[in-house]
Amino acid sequence: MINVHIVDDHAMVVELLVPVINNSGIARVTGFSFKLSDCRRTLALNCPDVMLLDINMTDGDGTMFCAEAHKNYPKMKIIALTGHDEYSSVILMLRNGASGYIIKSEAVSEVLEAIHAVMHGEIYISRQMEQVIRKTTKMAVNLTPREKQVLHLVSKGMSNIEIAEQLGIGHATVLSFRKKLNLKLNASNPVELIANARKEGLIGNIN
Repeated sequence: MINVHIVDDHAMVVELLVPVINNSGIARVTGFSFKLSDCRRTLALNCPDVMLLDINMTDGDGTMFCAEAHKNYPKMKIIALTGHDEYSSVILMLRNGASGYIIKSEAVSEVLEAIHAVMHGEIYISRQMEQVIRKTTKMAVNLTPREKQVLHLVSKGMSNIEIAEQLGIGHATVLSFRKKLNLKLNASNPVELIANARKEGLIGNIN
C-alpha cells in the first residue's frame, strides 16, 4: 500500500481526496497538513511514499518547499496539485524535484493515476496540463547533461531498453527522462521530439 501525505490549505480539497485515495485499493492517506510548517514536522517523523503538494500555501511557496523536501527526502515522490496551469509553473516544479503535476479542476481519478505512475518511476503530467503545454508556442529549452545524453541516443534510433543499458540506468528512469524531454520540447512522439530538437539546435551539439 502506498502511503500518501496531502499538503493543502483548503480543508475541502483534503476532505475530497482522503476517501477517494483510501478507497482506491492502491494507496492510503497517512496524514495531511494545512501549513508547510506542520508538514516539515510530520516528514521528520514519518516520511510518506508520495506527497501531494499545493503550490500556493498560506505560510510559504510550494515550489521552494518542493525543492527543500526533495533534497531532504529524495526517495519521496512529490506531485503538485494546484490551480496554476502555466508552463513556467510545471517546469519549475519538475526542476525542483516534483514527479507529477495535476490541475485541481481535473477529475479526481487523475490523482490516483499520478500516484501509480510516479511510484513506477514515471513523470506524470495531467491531461489538461499537457494540452496547455502543447499550445505553448515558445519555450526556453534547458536540458540537463543526462537529458542531453538520452536525447542523443533517441536521435540514433535506440530503444528504451538499449538506452537503459547504454547509460546504466533503469528502464523506468529512461521513460521518465523521455517524458521530460517531450515536455520541454513540446513533442508527443519521437519524430516530433527529434524535429523540435533540431529546430532548437540540440541535435548535433551533444557530447
